[in-house]
Amino acid sequence: MRRLSPRLVALALAASCAPALAQGNASSAAPAAQADTGGPAVTSPEAFKIFVDACTDLSSGGAGAEQRAASAGWTANEGQDTGPFNKVYSGYRDLEGLGEVDIWGAVYTYPTQRLGYCRVDFSDPDNILDFNDVAGINGLVGSAKPGDNSDVYGAWESPDKKLLVIGDRTEGVVELEFNLLLGDKPAGN
Repeated sequence: MRRLSPRLVALALAASCAPALAQGNASSAAPAAQADTGGPAVTSPEAFKIFVDACTDLSSGGAGAEQRAASAGWTANEGQDTGPFNKVYSGYRDLEGLGEVDIWGAVYTYPTQRLGYCRVDFSDPDNILDFNDVAGINGLVGSAKPGDNSDVYGAWESPDKKLLVIGDRTEGVVELEFNLLLGDKPAGN
């Protein structure tokens, strides 16, 4: 897949962040090439656990998130300074059976609050993932609903209602969006 500059990603994320809280966007991205690393294909529950863990960490604003992403197999794209009010991470990882998975994580700092956002995009033309497997990961509750053909849509949230996840598989392309309500801006930031 073509890599976007972090500055362009930050602008796109900023433009899509507010609507993402209310609804998912249908993806028009071209499917990624499938990876063949010779290992066993990732299972649906394993894949969703990888995505939930990475996005929750990258959008938390916590120290060391980028290093933990690297340790978990994510390769960071070249970074650029995104200014004092947002911190952006973009990267990718190959998962057997799914191919290349792209990830974008950001933490936005507003005058009194912070918002974490993360998005995962990849191709799943063989419908490997069962969106029902998201429920229960790190306490997420919600549901998935089928659409036309093999399209599927889902929405989940954490019990404390601070992590909101929405996803869709449209025409074989998966888009998962994570919004993490981080609360008040820490003093001194």
